[in-house]
Amino acid sequence: MKKSKFLFSTLFFSTLLLTACGNDEEASGTKQEEAPAQAEETQTANEEVTTETEEKDAEEQPQGDNETLNPFIAEDSEGNVEILYTNKDPQYTHDMEGFKVSVDEYQLVKVTDVNEYSTIYFDDQVDGYVVTAKVTIENGTDKPMYYNNSHRIQLSNDLDYIPSDWKAFVPEDQQIFKIKKNKDDISLFEAGEKVTGLLTFKMTNEDFEKLKSVKPKYVIEGGVAENSDFSGSISGNSPSYDFIYNDEQAETTASQPQFYQDRLTSDNWADKKMIFEKSNINDTKKIGDVNVTVEGVQYTEVIPTEANKEMFSDFGDSGVAALTVKVKIDNGSTTPVSINNLGTILNVDDNRVRVLSQGMAEPRDPATIAAGETGEKLHVFLFRKDEFGLYKKFVMEFGPFYAENGEKAFKGRTAEFTLPR
Repeated sequence: MKKSKFLFSTLFFSTLLLTACGNDEEASGTKQEEAPAQAEETQTANEEVTTETEEKDAEEQPQGDNETLNPFIAEDSEGNVEILYTNKDPQYTHDMEGFKVSVDEYQLVKVTDVNEYSTIYFDDQVDGYVVTAKVTIENGTDKPMYYNNSHRIQLSNDLDYIPSDWKAFVPEDQQIFKIKKNKDDISLFEAGEKVTGLLTFKMTNEDFEKLKSVKPKYVIEGGVAENSDFSGSISGNSPSYDFIYNDEQAETTASQPQFYQDRLTSDNWADKKMIFEKSNINDTKKIGDVNVTVEGVQYTEVIPTEANKEMFSDFGDSGVAALTVKVKIDNGSTTPVSINNLGTILNVDDNRVRVLSQGMAEPRDPATIAAGETGEKLHVFLFRKDEFGLYKKFVMEFGPFYAENGEKAFKGRTAEFTLPR
């Protein structure tokens, strides 16, 4: 964590290339009536019909959250299983250029009094928790593809997580690597193949308690390739979906804004409060043969999570504000362009302050945009919150692009965008 703090602090404070000079400004139809006897008879008859209908519906109504998604947990552990939460439609998906992974449903259960063998999953305790995810993998490409099908429930940050397990507490007829077409190569999925099975996540009592102190995320790992050594793989994770584990949390999460997936959000470095956002800006400029489009901006107050407060300590007690800019890049050139080493600068109030984008807080993938392809870049700029309130005008100097050989492409040109403020 100290290393992260140093990098973050150094990057931020070294970006103040030109500071303010002594500015003391402060932040700123008619209803028919039935006869009484007839009405009473009608009401009684309606109540009888309603009662019969409700009883019939109750008999036919599926049990929903009371249905066990994975009965094998009780069978294998010989323990008692209590269903705590079921999400029938999580909408967790990851589309890697036609190779699609989705979580169709998941269920959290508490298990107690497990057999001796099962205690290894719960740090030698006789009780714990298990999440079962029903996962569908569809190779929508016309080629055999290799994929390891790794998922994670992320806790305090990207290094603190609970990994998925394709085998533990999963019956053989639901183990994805055993029921897919190719049985000889564990990670090979045939062209056009679609398979559905289960994954599990085991949690100790301590892990479960930690869920309450963080905003856990569900992440589907990337890494799809045409070869078994995964060279040239389609990297990148799915968006960091909020992992819902109780009804109260579901209600709270549903009412929150959808923040851009910079690492402040995706890696649980901080919570955010929306200050201002604007979508559908669609301001396009050209750099050589590349179209660069600013699609949206989000200005947020950044509240570091407990586990990551030290990372932001050099911002002092004033608090932290962030500007995240969503950019679409359409590479119409004949060569790939790198987007993980851009020298983009935010010009504040006509050079009152110049701030470099915070690469550490931006998604790692994609690193490059191939010729003829389109990709997304999120640029993040951080400020002391008390100073942020003073600023009036933001102009983003985007670029320049670099080629794969490290040389500046398109003669080092940049594009300027005046951002909504």
